Amino acid sequence: MTFRAFQPGDASGILAIYAPVVLLSSATFETVVPDLPSFSERLANIAGRFPFITAIDAQGAVVGYAYAATHRERIAYQWAVETSVYVAQPGQGLGRALYDRLLQQLTERGFLWAYGVITLPNDASVSLHKSCGYEGFTTYEHAGQKFGQWCDVFWMRKSLGIAHPGLPSPRFGPADELLLGDT
Repeated sequence: MTFRAFQPGDASGILAIYAPVVLLSSATFETVVPDLPSFSERLANIAGRFPFITAIDAQGAVVGYAYAATHRERIAYQWAVETSVYVAQPGQGLGRALYDRLLQQLTERGFLWAYGVITLPNDASVSLHKSCGYEGFTTYEHAGQKFGQWCDVFWMRKSLGIAHPGLPSPRFGPADELLLGDT
């Protein structure tokens, strides 16, 4: 398994993982699978500002990905990010390996909080986030509706550093290839 920074050519492999999540689960509140050009643009915009890591198997296929994104738009929130991870075959430790790399980069860049936002029920995602050091802190009841069902959203967070007066802004930009490594 190779881990690398997102490359534009990864978008179709990422969409192949994401499309069934959109169509078959409430893990995302997106209800229509995005077309490849707009999805590619969305991913490139995220990868230009934040670490975005893809896992590539021995045959060169994308088998998972993890990224950070803007938590809130106002500048006062710049030290907080929302994190996401998706894998083609859950339960094999790939989500954890991706998150370990992502969280390391976020910490080294000076971000202070990583938030995981999980539609319930999703025991696997809650367990993954707990294993990575996230702690649950609130549930938004009936936060959204998908497939005609109201869904609760569970918020988890992980502290990445300590806030103090004069803390410099975090470093934005693409993933650092040197920190990714292989397994």
